[in-house]
Amino acid sequence: MKKKQVPNEILIYCLLGALFLALGAVLFIDNWILGVIAVGVALAVAAGVFFYLHGIKSMLSGVVFGTKSSINPEQQTILASMNIPVLITDQAKKILWYNDTFREVFVSGEEDAFLEKADKVIQGFAPVSFTESSASSLYVNERHYQVYSEPLNKDDRAVCVSFFIDDTQKDSDANEYRRTKPCVILFNVDNYEELSSTTRESERTEILASVGKILDSYINQTNGILLRLSSRSYVAIVEDQHMESMISSKFTVLDSVREIQTGTIPITLSIGVGRGARTLYENQINARHALDMALGRGGDQAAVRTRNGYSFFGGISKAVEKRNKVRARIMANAISDSFKNAEKIIVMGHKTADLDALGSCVGILKIAEKAGTECKILFDRASSMAQILFDDLWDNGYENTFITLEEARDYVDENTLAVVVDCHTRALLDDPDPLKQAKDTVVIDHHRKMVGHIDNAVLFYLETSSSSCCEMVAEMVQYLLGPSDRLLKTEADALISGIMLDTKFFTVRTGVRTFEASSYLKTQGADTTDAKKYFATGFEVYKHKSDLIAQADIYRGCAIAVSDELPEGMGLVIPQTADELLNVTGIYAAIVAVKSKGIYRISARSLGAYNVQLIMEELGGGGHQTMAGAQIEGVSNEEIKSRIKVCVDKYLDEIVSDSAKNANK
Repeated sequence: MKKKQVPNEILIYCLLGALFLALGAVLFIDNWILGVIAVGVALAVAAGVFFYLHGIKSMLSGVVFGTKSSINPEQQTILASMNIPVLITDQAKKILWYNDTFREVFVSGEEDAFLEKADKVIQGFAPVSFTESSASSLYVNERHYQVYSEPLNKDDRAVCVSFFIDDTQKDSDANEYRRTKPCVILFNVDNYEELSSTTRESERTEILASVGKILDSYINQTNGILLRLSSRSYVAIVEDQHMESMISSKFTVLDSVREIQTGTIPITLSIGVGRGARTLYENQINARHALDMALGRGGDQAAVRTRNGYSFFGGISKAVEKRNKVRARIMANAISDSFKNAEKIIVMGHKTADLDALGSCVGILKIAEKAGTECKILFDRASSMAQILFDDLWDNGYENTFITLEEARDYVDENTLAVVVDCHTRALLDDPDPLKQAKDTVVIDHHRKMVGHIDNAVLFYLETSSSSCCEMVAEMVQYLLGPSDRLLKTEADALISGIMLDTKFFTVRTGVRTFEASSYLKTQGADTTDAKKYFATGFEVYKHKSDLIAQADIYRGCAIAVSDELPEGMGLVIPQTADELLNVTGIYAAIVAVKSKGIYRISARSLGAYNVQLIMEELGGGGHQTMAGAQIEGVSNEEIKSRIKVCVDKYLDEIVSDSAKNANK
């Protein structure tokens, strides 16, 4: 039984009164004056207790009988007889009154709970501020209540009345609705074309049957349904409660499909999930967008799209090269047609343009010339990492081709076609304004698709299996230029230098099409020895690169170098340092962060063992598995180093460890 607790103030007053009364009786014998004083103090304390109790009684009486509120007797009777719990508290959150229903629900035992703190009687309950009305959610004894609290009198906000509405059934129905809300999952078998061209019909049928069995078993763990749309694609509809478990397990079906023995190229799966939309149709649209995002990031991963954006899982495999050139030829013709329909063209790369960005711009310029359309290259020489190539082009007839950021704003109008190369997000452009002013936009890139990509492009040519954007542009140049059309040697060198940069001189991310594009450029006069001069650095650059290398720390197989001492105009040092660190034994990835104008520019490189794209995405950047970057501002050297280590930990703990476990099965 819950015992009635006497307020601490009354106990203290009673003890003091008794003490002074006893002291007065003792002192009265020896010194009647001191005795009278002590007795007077005791009487004063007794008076204080009396008035304290009288005040409480008056307040309770006022609340109940209407002397301190505007509630008339009839309304008080209604409050007392309501079949929902009603509670009245004072400004100190102490209980002043409650009705019989409240007693039955919340007050245990036979004793009253008057003058006790409300949160002691009801765990987690706090009456609303007396300045505004509110409704709060409260769970008590497996029941759910919506609590509405209001000042009892608008003129006197010292007393608050709270109504407890039991909506357990409604809350249960709402939770059941959220748990059973349908989600749409689209499955796509990667490398289907390559599988078709490298395996026999019987082998291909067996492999695809294995994929179907794995997906069927995966969905059978839920109460969802799975339908086959084609030889390479499936659709499933599952409840949200099962989608939650899929996400928490990081889509283990990706690993199961990857373990299928094909004897040739590995088979992988891409997954797009639409979740949390208002309708099933919206979830289906979101699932399509998510699948496009997963494919654009290289496949072998799951992308989940909700109202709050994207989440990604997997993505540990390298993108397999697509040997089918049909899509490249179709895109080349479509881009050429769009060039012919434009009055003028502006082409641009990403911030701090490198050889791949500038070389791609040169290739686009040649396609525009073939289409007979005026074309300008937006280029910021001051921040570029391809200044030697820029100077070489300037001296070989390009002096009227380049325009600055200020000139571009006057050049671009509603009849201009904007072309973005080696980049597909506005945030990574030197100036996104031309995209807003231009009539249409074309995007050509080889990086894995990022959240926030340019979504209104009339042509979006993304090929993540390509070594570089220059490789993609060189293929288009080869298709569109006739036998009598030739590149200038400087133009051919510019394109091949971009390929050399992103492949680290043909050592990583190379494929058949990489060498085919390079062979074509060789026929146009490209010379890798001459192109190597674009990689040359001065003695000062070499010194700063050496300083950065000396500052590097090795953390879990990753070299991390952070500095804020690099002079302006030394941006090329950052990626070069990262490349150089990969030559050290035991280093599988290198991340170099240098502060310039308050912003840390980060370059990340690997030889394939680490997926630096996933690490950089945690820092708001992106890129490729072996080459990625990011930019961060408003942090110190120690903070940026700490954040990089956290991202490396997350990647290794959640991605590489899972891959190693699967490999050891």
